[in-house]
Amino acid sequence: MNSAIVIGHGSIGQRHAEILHDLGLDVLVVSRRSVAGAFQCSSVGDAVRAARDAYAVIADETSRHSESLNALLAAGHEGPVLVEKPLFATSDATCHGLRKNIFVGYDLRFYDLVAAMRERLDGRTVYTAEVVVGQFLPDWRPGRDYRKVYSARRDNGGGVLRDLSHEIDLLLWLLGPWKRVSALVGRTGALDIDSEDYAHVLIEGTGYKAATLGLDYLDRNVRRSVTVQHDKGTLALDMIAGRLIENGALVAESRPDWNDVYRLQHQAVLSGDDAVLCTIEQGIAAILAVEAIERAAEIGAWQTL
Repeated sequence: MNSAIVIGHGSIGQRHAEILHDLGLDVLVVSRRSVAGAFQCSSVGDAVRAARDAYAVIADETSRHSESLNALLAAGHEGPVLVEKPLFATSDATCHGLRKNIFVGYDLRFYDLVAAMRERLDGRTVYTAEVVVGQFLPDWRPGRDYRKVYSARRDNGGGVLRDLSHEIDLLLWLLGPWKRVSALVGRTGALDIDSEDYAHVLIEGTGYKAATLGLDYLDRNVRRSVTVQHDKGTLALDMIAGRLIENGALVAESRPDWNDVYRLQHQAVLSGDDAVLCTIEQGIAAILAVEAIERAAEIGAWQTL
């Protein structure tokens, strides 16, 4: 495989295109905007006709993911596909011909400290967990009006539940399925956006007592952490500091270039090594978790998954 199709050329699409180019692939970009310095196709169909077995990456707005995937499949695309997270905006999105070589871009699975945490939790009895991610939205993309990025627009699939769903996937991947959820989700009014800027979730797992999940666009002190209480003590991952600590002792330290994490994910798809990749089924499970959180917040009652 020596070519790739990247659908969408916003900040994440550009990152994918650059990394794939560095990996030695010829990159075809499908975008509604003009793309300098790249081979651009006017439609998904044109791109597939140029490279039917190319590795395809869907990196446009979340609200367009199902449309773009359907266009790929309808055009006869035969290569592997990576759909940026989340897979779709809603679980009722219709796609025809879903196959095993379609994956979802939950790249945090490829961060070496996440892998080390999962390995250390193997065989242990988990009691509780706390997962937190927060960063002030206006600081995400310096030089751009935060109110105009997709994160700020609910109709584009923005809002913390979908935009920061990496942490939902991490909870599911590290600790297993959820039994039920309760939640508070909404807009504080601190930001001029129409998508939710916070979500606080209480989870009962099928294999553990409780987890709390906090997501927000508000935190001026950037935070991203996972803390697990288990039968051998406490395991805590601080992704900002790049440290994995167990019972007060530093067990691993790593602050990689996040492009390296994306690169590892792409290499896994290209090599056919799907041991860590997020499958279609797991991607749908994350969407169902998001929707359960939304229902719980809307009616003010526990929701069963």
